[in-house]
Amino acid sequence: MSQLLTSFSATQLSSGHSQHRWLLPLILFSAGALFPAALAPLLWWPVGLISLIVFVYVIWNSTTVKQAFARTWWFSFGKFSTGVSWIYVSMHDHGGTPAPLAVLLIGLFAGFLATFPAFWFALRQKYFAHHLAWLSIPVFWFLHEWFRSWFMTGFPWLFAGDAHLFSWLSGWAPVIGSYGISVLLLLSITALYQSWQTRQPVYCFMLLLWPVGLLLQNVEWTEKSGELKVAAVQGNVAQDKKWLREMVNPTINSYYNQTRQHWDADLVLWPETAVTIFLDQFQPYLDSFSREAQQHKTTLITGIPYRHPQGTPLAGEFHNSLIARGYGDGIYHKQQLVPFGEFVPLQEMIRGLIPFFDLEMSSFLHGQSDQSLLKVGKYSGNEEQLFLIAPYICYEIAYPQLVREMAKQADMLVTVSNDAWFGDSLGPKQHMALAQMRSLETQRYLLRSTNTGITALVNHKGEIINKLPVNQKATLTGVAEMRQGQTPYMRFGLWPLFVFSGLVLLAVRALAVRQDQPEPAANF
Repeated sequence: MSQLLTSFSATQLSSGHSQHRWLLPLILFSAGALFPAALAPLLWWPVGLISLIVFVYVIWNSTTVKQAFARTWWFSFGKFSTGVSWIYVSMHDHGGTPAPLAVLLIGLFAGFLATFPAFWFALRQKYFAHHLAWLSIPVFWFLHEWFRSWFMTGFPWLFAGDAHLFSWLSGWAPVIGSYGISVLLLLSITALYQSWQTRQPVYCFMLLLWPVGLLLQNVEWTEKSGELKVAAVQGNVAQDKKWLREMVNPTINSYYNQTRQHWDADLVLWPETAVTIFLDQFQPYLDSFSREAQQHKTTLITGIPYRHPQGTPLAGEFHNSLIARGYGDGIYHKQQLVPFGEFVPLQEMIRGLIPFFDLEMSSFLHGQSDQSLLKVGKYSGNEEQLFLIAPYICYEIAYPQLVREMAKQADMLVTVSNDAWFGDSLGPKQHMALAQMRSLETQRYLLRSTNTGITALVNHKGEIINKLPVNQKATLTGVAEMRQGQTPYMRFGLWPLFVFSGLVLLAVRALAVRQDQPEPAANF
């Protein structure tokens, strides 16, 4: 790829008058398609560096808004085409969408996502052009990742910083989050390119950010405040059978039997929608099981659909929820729902077009943002302790800001999912790595329970200390530290990055205005 890229001179890149107009889009698409190799499960972050070097070189040499938009779009289209290819499994294997149509829809989705970074880099070209490009390119990379994390409910996936879960830059995660690592990564590349262009080695000092990150890995931003013996049940219920009526009792009995073998645990976690009937239908059985759990001083947390009762304003509507019972208490309704999986945008128009738009339980309501954390009690000798648990259901663990906000008062994080929708694809591995990054950003232990895998216990450094084999019925056990205190990222969030971005943009704009002014006339 590097040989192909160097075949374009700076003049050709600037003018766009290459004899082979198709070659540059192909190079950009290929570079973008390589980008997900830097993420889980491979975590080949040097490959991500190569991919981004190609992008930076081409964007740096763009001269028009149209060029910046098109070149960014091709790179991003390649990135998303491979990076979200796992959606095919849910659409085709479980959603009944014909293979050609599923491929087409994924291509359209990737193309749509690619318009977000294309828009931001076109904006950069229009208002800032080549002025201080080594600073403005990292800033606009951050702005496009931030924008994509919330616009139209958000898609905080495939961030550049997420590739550096275990590189030297990971030490920056508790300080500025994965967004900040993205900025440092792009800044390293642009500073090197600026140094090469200007023949001024001073810019290479930016590379010191890497060894500083290595030193930061040894900083303990939070402190241990207790511990819980935990168990996470992996039921391994086949997705095509999970919601069948005749599977309700066998599934519940299976989870009950696995749980009763671990009454010595303080906390037992079941996966997302482990119980496939509504809470009001399950309540009599849950009450009986809760009493048994309370006798053993054990808290059970399970995923279950919640239906609003008759006589309330939302009667008949339902949530994707987590409840804590036994020696603990609480209920949590999922806030960030998956489009087309848990709710269907414009459902009056598109339901019934293809089976994928009519999946089971695809009409959930969004939960409120001010919900209480779940409570887990621990009884040791004659001493009782109460710990607060921040819960996240499936897709929510991908949202850095949501996790950060809820984790502030929490002693531990738990997340549940049902990644059986995506089989043995990239999706579940990427999902697990995102959970690890959230654990690292907040320096909290994290317990994850899934239907078929990956079920794991993660320490406050983002490292998996125990996990179950996928597609097996089993129960994970371990000891999780409760931790108190806040990392710098939890305290300040994205404000340091916004301030940095604002200062850079003001400086770049001032420089652009000054350089675009005509020279004053000479006095004779």
